[in-house]
Amino acid sequence: MHLITVVLLLMVCSFAHSAEPAGCTLRMSAETDFPPHLIKQDQQWTGLSVELMQRLAQEVGCRLTFVHSPWLRALQLSEQGELDILSHLSVSEQRRAQFAFIGPHHIESIYLVGDPSQVTAPASLQQLAEGADVGSIATLHGAYYGEEFLRLSQLPPFANQLVSISSIQDKLALLRAKRVKAILEDISVLHYWQQHKYPDAERYQPLLKVYESPVYFGFSKASLSVNQLKQLAQAWQRLYQQGELSAIYQKYQITPDQQLTPAPLL
Repeated sequence: MHLITVVLLLMVCSFAHSAEPAGCTLRMSAETDFPPHLIKQDQQWTGLSVELMQRLAQEVGCRLTFVHSPWLRALQLSEQGELDILSHLSVSEQRRAQFAFIGPHHIESIYLVGDPSQVTAPASLQQLAEGADVGSIATLHGAYYGEEFLRLSQLPPFANQLVSISSIQDKLALLRAKRVKAILEDISVLHYWQQHKYPDAERYQPLLKVYESPVYFGFSKASLSVNQLKQLAQAWQRLYQQGELSAIYQKYQITPDQQLTPAPLL
């Protein structure tokens, strides 16, 4: 009888089968609007990434809360075990030590975006590094745009055109105010701006593809146990196979087959 009691208690305390969701909280980083992925409305967060993570949290018997934190600060908090989840995280060997990657949940396509009547589109990043000048280009502080961009941005002709900005909304505001000539942005964000008739959004077009890569939900290895991470990965696969994740993508008019893979990177 004692052995059975112990087994039952372990089952009740299990991360994935908690009878009290409020007892399990997953903390997700959210700083500013990143539509259609992160959208703040009336002090509440919604959007594709939010709904995907809310469904995953529900599947493992947890509730999801949001922590306002700039991107670089969010990375630090995750390393310290004070934050559980980051979205849109690119895989790197350095990050593998800190995060378990589940997904990908999005294929990020970064473009140089600007008004073609005001900016001559370069044929390649190499042209910018060799002296072609489009003017100031706003980038997101701490964002990763691929190895080629990283290498070429060390060269003065290219580096001198880059302006580091702390938020996506600030990038758009500077572009609209003509304080920068172009920005680096995910094509899905530009499409959202245009579909929802953001001011002046119809003027801006993708001028050059800079980088494309799958991005993942990154779960902090400092705050979550190996067992918890395995259960989260299994839950993601279960929701994927049942078609529940696809239904969420379709709400945002995104074709899920281009976004999802059944193989997490733990």
